[in-house]
Amino acid sequence: MAIYQDVKKELTHRISEGIYKAGEKIPSERDLSLAFKVSRMTIRQALSELVAEGALFKSTGRGTFISSPSLYQENLKSFTQTLIGQGIVPSTKVIEVATISQVKKISQWLNVDQMAPYYKVKRLRLGDGVPIALETIYIPKKYVEGLPKYDLTTSLYKILEKEYGYDLTHITCDIEANISSRVIMEAMGLNKQTALLKITGITYAQNDLKLFYEESYYRSQLYKYHVDILNRP
Repeated sequence: MAIYQDVKKELTHRISEGIYKAGEKIPSERDLSLAFKVSRMTIRQALSELVAEGALFKSTGRGTFISSPSLYQENLKSFTQTLIGQGIVPSTKVIEVATISQVKKISQWLNVDQMAPYYKVKRLRLGDGVPIALETIYIPKKYVEGLPKYDLTTSLYKILEKEYGYDLTHITCDIEANISSRVIMEAMGLNKQTALLKITGITYAQNDLKLFYEESYYRSQLYKYHVDILNRP
């Protein structure tokens, strides 16, 4: 067995035993080199394989971190609820909140006047401090007047339910494989192109109201989406 594989095996053991915890930054290549008494090139090779396998991830300008366990979503829950249910601490960074108009395609999908103003909310979603998803939501302003005054680092679902009285009923969405663009890499702190799940869809409220459109990118090694497909009679 090559030396770097021994290092990789030991690092994997430390991760599985919780010596290195999800979201934590691992020691530098120099420190690991001294600890294992091997060259930095050997350490670099072991780390590269662990990054490729999703056990670690690199954040530009910050270092190398332990990835969170894969998240698993199978029903209509907010991102916040999903993480809390799996023992992961959620957090959110608001990147953009803007009022826009003339969003013709989205207006057609939501059955809204093409000239209607929208709130565009772009957020980075994290679990245990690890970037997991980049989401952008488009919601007609007339449905949520004054939305920016609320704390958008919290659950949007809860804001919509508690402050506006909406009962979120279901989502129709498309899921496809994607590769991170430079813009997404920068927003998510990725230092190389990464496999993503692109999820686009419409969230419905009571009376079959098409409430908002969402476009999100999830790191595929950290997120799983469960779908039941039933045979029609």
